[in-house]
Amino acid sequence: MRYFIGPYLSVFIAYATDPKTRYHSASGGVATALLRYFLEKKYVDAVVVPRSRFKQGFVYGVRTIVKDPSKLLEFSDSLYAPVYGLPRALTYALSKFKRIAVTALPCHAKAIRKISGSLGRSEDIFILGLYCLYTPSLWASKYALKYFGIHVEEVEFVKFRGYGWPGYTVIKTRKGSMRIPSSRFWGSGFGQYFHGPGCALCIDQTNVSSDISLSDPWTLPHECVKRLGGATLVVVRSRKGLEVIRDAARSGYISAVEIDPVYTIQYTTLLKLSKRVLGRNADTHVLPPSFTTIAHEVAYRLGHLLASREKLWPILKIYHSIASFAYRIASFLDYKLGTTWARVNRYIKLIQRMKLPKEGLFTELRSKQGC
Repeated sequence: MRYFIGPYLSVFIAYATDPKTRYHSASGGVATALLRYFLEKKYVDAVVVPRSRFKQGFVYGVRTIVKDPSKLLEFSDSLYAPVYGLPRALTYALSKFKRIAVTALPCHAKAIRKISGSLGRSEDIFILGLYCLYTPSLWASKYALKYFGIHVEEVEFVKFRGYGWPGYTVIKTRKGSMRIPSSRFWGSGFGQYFHGPGCALCIDQTNVSSDISLSDPWTLPHECVKRLGGATLVVVRSRKGLEVIRDAARSGYISAVEIDPVYTIQYTTLLKLSKRVLGRNADTHVLPPSFTTIAHEVAYRLGHLLASREKLWPILKIYHSIASFAYRIASFLDYKLGTTWARVNRYIKLIQRMKLPKEGLFTELRSKQGC
């Protein structure tokens, strides 16, 4: 399992016990609940989280230091945009506080480890890591707004996730607001072509540098998670991370049940770990190339070229439909010819079906909510 998700101690399915936190969070509210636990229990003195900003169609994040746990719900959704100010916020927080907690993507977590290590403060930082496929660029939000026929100059606010699971993207304009299913917003091309080559070559989806990695529970029964209002896959990677999860559960901040680590392996995990053919790739890849992974590489290269020019966005919209059809053909070829990619995918999905949790959280869901 460590070949796929990196080092770990335990894996849980968990959710914030506060329904409001679950409703407004991306997937279960565990990150928000743990940050509140950190501050209220004085485990840390401050937390460093991104605050979203919107300007002329561009969405981005700025690192912010929070000490008041009642403010954390403002930061509860996922931010699918570049986040700035990490080195400055981190060094300032370490100069002012004894212990801090930071939410981080895989690339951020690696940088935090290096910065804190150079300052001799590694043990003073707790990293809540997030799974990451790609980080959309500044231009991604502007493209998506135009894709859905929204006038950029009328937009006042964008919230990417929340309002249940898998949630909605909420866009507020001067004339009102609209909700778009988050999966549809991401799948418009927003999440496929508007990221840099570094994201395309990165193999760390599961955030191996963190103390705890958090992810959407895509590999678990969706109806159960929807009726609960959201849940989070939690990969515990350090001893202090395991202590935090157990104590947060005992203290009533989260409800957590240990599950088989096979559920941490997602379709996108295998995409990240497959060897590239159109660019440099780390030696630690797990899977050889396949028709599916090559199709994704080619689609990204051409799509990224179209995404780089605003006047080409109408063509990108058509191209995205063609690329989606190409993925289906590539997947068919993989399974028809029995490639390594197809065999590994089939085996993992089979194990995931066989090892569905039968105790704890899911027993409660089946009995009380019909799952």
